Amino acid sequence: MHKQSKLQIIAFILLLAADQLSKWWIEQQYPFFHMSVIDGFFNLVRAHNYGVAFSMFADWDHAWRTNGLLVVTSLIAVAVAVWWWKEQAKKSFDSWLLMLILVGAAGNIWDRLTLGYVVDFVDWYIVWDGQAYHWPAFNVADACISVAVVLLLLRSLKKE
Repeated sequence: MHKQSKLQIIAFILLLAADQLSKWWIEQQYPFFHMSVIDGFFNLVRAHNYGVAFSMFADWDHAWRTNGLLVVTSLIAVAVAVWWWKEQAKKSFDSWLLMLILVGAAGNIWDRLTLGYVVDFVDWYIVWDGQAYHWPAFNVADACISVAVVLLLLRSLKKE
């Protein structure tokens, strides 16, 4: 195993720990926890996402939703892990981005396995003309996935 792979494994562990510790802290707060960090822009909230991105499938029957999402997200994580293995052998930058996706997958799969939902807490929003527009609450794992996917897409456009 080369140095880059070792560094990626260390980064994976540290980011996964940050994800799980931040979610644990949020879960220790009152059920309707809300803390304004930057008024009019950024809050910490306690939210449970029973679905996936933007709460898709959250209204499905509990057993179907939980088990189905676990199977699908686990299969995707395995495919990304295989892709990561191939990329890290080439020592490519893309392997770092794939590692971020794996952090996100692992963090959210762990939540689903242990809690039956994903813990979200980052609430970004803007106030425009007196109306607040919120981005759906998310967590460290979601941020890892989002940043990595956007950068992978941008890199794929640049390669053409």
